Amino acid sequence: MALELPPVYLLPTHLKPDELHDLEGKIPSLTYNIQEASIVIGKISQRERALFELRRGKVLTDPIDATRISESPSATPRKRKRALSGSGSESTLYSEDEEKYGPVPIQTIKALANKSGNTNVVKVVKLAWLTDSLAQGEILPLRNYLLYEGRKKGWRDLDDVVEHGWHTLGRVQQIGVKYYDEFKLKIPRTEVESIADAILVHARNINPGFELVIVGGYRRGKQGSGDVDVVISHRDESATMHFVDKLVVSLEKSRHITHTLTLSNHNSERGQRPVSWKDNESRGSGFDTLDKALVVWQELEIESHKGYPKETKEKPHRRVDIIISPWKTVGCAVLGWSGDTTFQRDLRRYCKKQKSFKFDSSGIRSRVDGSWIDLEGGKLGKAPDMLTAEKRVFEGLGLEWVRPEDRCTG
Repeated sequence: MALELPPVYLLPTHLKPDELHDLEGKIPSLTYNIQEASIVIGKISQRERALFELRRGKVLTDPIDATRISESPSATPRKRKRALSGSGSESTLYSEDEEKYGPVPIQTIKALANKSGNTNVVKVVKLAWLTDSLAQGEILPLRNYLLYEGRKKGWRDLDDVVEHGWHTLGRVQQIGVKYYDEFKLKIPRTEVESIADAILVHARNINPGFELVIVGGYRRGKQGSGDVDVVISHRDESATMHFVDKLVVSLEKSRHITHTLTLSNHNSERGQRPVSWKDNESRGSGFDTLDKALVVWQELEIESHKGYPKETKEKPHRRVDIIISPWKTVGCAVLGWSGDTTFQRDLRRYCKKQKSFKFDSSGIRSRVDGSWIDLEGGKLGKAPDMLTAEKRVFEGLGLEWVRPEDRCTG
């Protein structure tokens, strides 16, 4: 008769493959996700090793006093709180460009929301507890086998986040919680186009001549997008210098932008000069240094009915990423923000292995001497438009043009 165990994670440490598979077959409640486990079993004997395995699995805990160790191998799930209400919070952004800097808080929030079935306490025990319990046909007390017991620092759902962890979240994470349900809604193509049109109108009100391309999932043909990504540029390089600040202020005044999550002027701060790549530079520094604004957007819809006054209806909050690129590298910006993760990875790998180039959306650099490789201008002069600039990048890399709809390679 199988033992009725809570969710168990079996550490592969010090176990031979045959031994591991044999033990896995004897645990009906086995989980391969350590985050879901109430009990972690391992061929280990030290508390320090138990803590190391939890840290390696990204399970953060606070130790529970040994005098209060429970004999029960399972924990009682806490009662679910009422649904998340909507005031006093804030959110986060997830975009489709793999170079996007910083954490992706909405993925963290999503993970928290999916943990509603988890217990709040995790115990790490010696493998002997399992083998002895199986040999005796009953679940033995944990006390003589327990290496560590801790309370998880995470939360089981969004209600727990609001009630217990609100003040531990950063501002961006708070926005992600507040608008979590709205951010899950897909954005139809017509709304993506409407948002892009509004951004371009404001850009041209500040300085005529700006051009815009919608990138991300929209450009790959998705009928519904998770966010809106746009690349903006101007043939006059001085026009893009610190332009993102002016554009965001204008859109905030018009109440299109409700929250500005991240505002970056990295490119302008360098005088919009391409950054040289050196093999000994830190990988963490990153080279996608374009000016960007990652914002929360809300459209106001005016409805009028015959004989009745006009009524303002609020649409869902949306995630919008505004990328500013100088014209000389705009083809790289459009290309870098148009492919899915696998396409971008393969493109970068090709550039590295076949060309000894470093590619990102801020430009292409030589891995030999760190110099900027200009594939968009040169003898041909400036590209006549942003899409032509992107095609020149393909050509300069010795690649055939790939339609955006065919860049969904993941």
